[in-house]
Amino acid sequence: MAKSFVPVDRGDIELGVPLPYSVYDRSGVLLLKAGFAVNLQRHLDILLGNGAFVEQDELARVRAAAAATAAGMRPSGYGTLPRTKLEEQNTYELIEIVKLRLQRLFQHYKLGQGKDEFLPRIEDLGITVQEACTHDTDAVLACLHLDYEMPYEVVHHLQAAILCELMGKKIGVGEDARLTLVKAALTHDIGLIDLQDTLDRQTAPLTPGQRARIDAHPRDSADILRRLGVTDPVWLDAVLHHHERIDGSGYPDGLADEVIRMPVRVLAVADIYSAMIRDRPYRKAMVSRAAMRELMLEQGDKADQRLIQVMIKEVGVFPPGAIVRLANGEIGVVKERQENSAYPVVYAFVKPGGMPMLTPVRRETVRAEFNVSGIVPFSQYRNCISLIRGLWRGD
Repeated sequence: MAKSFVPVDRGDIELGVPLPYSVYDRSGVLLLKAGFAVNLQRHLDILLGNGAFVEQDELARVRAAAAATAAGMRPSGYGTLPRTKLEEQNTYELIEIVKLRLQRLFQHYKLGQGKDEFLPRIEDLGITVQEACTHDTDAVLACLHLDYEMPYEVVHHLQAAILCELMGKKIGVGEDARLTLVKAALTHDIGLIDLQDTLDRQTAPLTPGQRARIDAHPRDSADILRRLGVTDPVWLDAVLHHHERIDGSGYPDGLADEVIRMPVRVLAVADIYSAMIRDRPYRKAMVSRAAMRELMLEQGDKADQRLIQVMIKEVGVFPPGAIVRLANGEIGVVKERQENSAYPVVYAFVKPGGMPMLTPVRRETVRAEFNVSGIVPFSQYRNCISLIRGLWRGD
């Protein structure tokens, strides 16, 4: 039986208060699970402005439960629903929903569908990225580092968007300007997504035609966005020039030095790093530490050194989701960054002899036997993925 949806009552959603029910868009696509607390006023405005809906049966259940447990006891100032204890939706789950939504949006675009809704959906996804980063940045980073199922086009765009948000916030870019940059990151390779499925499977060298498409994609992407209705010059400039390099070796216009504006520089660094740490058919992904070293040494004259340093500090030497080897031979996953980046919170999940543990065990990496000795490729431990992700999903 098809689900029936009704518009969300604005009074049911308050900033900082867990949602009493799951929220969907007008097409029935899940936006936020029950229990998620919206912290940003802009997020709330966009959510309601674009059309937010609740499943009618779920609304009836919530209202009935609230009436049974809190009838006549609602504090003044609350919305139409009494507040009951809710299990909070965690940020890891939110980013997984964002990935699914972005994948669906790109699929519809490739089929020539939903072009009128493309920009509003990108804006909503952008503000959701910003919202997620206010909740739990470690979970946001882990969700992207531990994803090897989603298509490259989805994870690459989303990872670039998250890095742009983190770097932009760190260097003092305002919320509105960061949102523009995040939207640019979510769309910067749109001129290639019709070709991306082929590139994801291809092990042979690029054909001349494919090489030409790749060289043209920044300009093609900007042109597509204009046709979709983008008029923001900062958004378009970031997309058009995200492959420019400070030493003038980039494309499509060979810009150099101060001619390359700051939003372009931020997106360029995010794009380079995100591409380095993703597997491609023609090359293996670098582990994050090697990618950072490559950024510093090989890209040092091409990308903004200050922004590289900012990104490294924001992501961490051992970023959340990184698979690491401990001094005692155990294999673990980084759960949280610490002020001293050399000693992150790690949960061991493989014993020194190679046997998986039944339950991951927290290790204090400041202790000598649990020091992190290095990062290892996640691909070696994909059989443990459910166990690892359970640390964030609360399984």
